[in-house]
Amino acid sequence: MNNTTCSLARKDPEHYCIDSCKLLNSKNISITNPRLILLSLLIKEDKPLTVDQILSLTKGDLAQSTLYRVLSDLKEFGLITEFRNPENSIVVELNNKETEHHHHIFCESCGGITDISLSDNLEKLIEEEVNKIQRNLNVSIREHALELYGTCSGECRVCE
Repeated sequence: MNNTTCSLARKDPEHYCIDSCKLLNSKNISITNPRLILLSLLIKEDKPLTVDQILSLTKGDLAQSTLYRVLSDLKEFGLITEFRNPENSIVVELNNKETEHHHHIFCESCGGITDISLSDNLEKLIEEEVNKIQRNLNVSIREHALELYGTCSGECRVCE
């Protein structure tokens, strides 16, 4: 892949832009600078980010209206997941095999969000309980999420 494929490559010594181009190409999605900016940031940061954090970290490279349009596109393509934090702000994270099914810890002090995975045994127990709930209440549950709330020690990934 050459630098003309990604106009941001010159400002991207760690090749996050190239990885973003590859990700878009793998899904036959047209490559645009706003998509590259957002995907490169999500790959680089490797953690869930709020819309405000994205706008701050992109330093004016993405207008808020453009960001929401790109978020909608990438969500529709299945490249990102959106959820809400305790403050009801939109949080975005990249979908990948390592983070396919996971849960979150929300720091009530710094607002940081950390991805966590549960043991296979615990996930199985939760799934069994979800199945019981579906049967007993005659409902269809699409997914589950476990959210933990607390205060980090200031040494978590987000607070560094």
